[in-house]
Amino acid sequence: MGSGQRNFTSRQQALFDALMRDVLNEGFADFTVDAAARRYRCSKSTMYSLGANRDEILRGVIVEFFRGVARATEPVWVEDGVDLPCVEVLEGYFAAIARALEPASEKFMRDLLAEPVAQEVYSVNTAAAVKVVDGILSAGVEFGEFSIESVGFVSRLIQRSLQDIQSGVYLDVLPNARAYAAFGELVIRGLER
Repeated sequence: MGSGQRNFTSRQQALFDALMRDVLNEGFADFTVDAAARRYRCSKSTMYSLGANRDEILRGVIVEFFRGVARATEPVWVEDGVDLPCVEVLEGYFAAIARALEPASEKFMRDLLAEPVAQEVYSVNTAAAVKVVDGILSAGVEFGEFSIESVGFVSRLIQRSLQDIQSGVYLDVLPNARAYAAFGELVIRGLER
């Protein structure tokens, strides 16, 4: 995954990519610039080329990860030139969220809960996901595929559930990636006519 935010040198990009890989695998609660400089055998000034301070470095990594999640979860409305039913679009969307979050360890997902900068980024992505789901639901109602009394009501229920997943409410029973997939299945089965 490239940063997409700055024009990094090849060394900076390699460092950023290694940092992202390790943060996704190991979390970031204990991340320090000093320890990272030792681990990656670079100067602290090289680490600071990724961000002005610890939070900015982590923000860059987290933003880039969730940009990748957003790219990987664009809803697919047409496959092989054929319009897909909205239920399949929704099914594909929730499955894509689960797949996109698979590289993130449970430790990473738990650390997201404790860091304000991480929560901010995660919240933006959750709000975007709610908007996408709302659009799919509205299209499904318009095309007669879903029978929903109030798209706004269902969207708010979905929003609340996605926020609960985001805030770690279900981490004791399911990792977040799996929780998104299970929730998607529940929503889809509830919408089927």
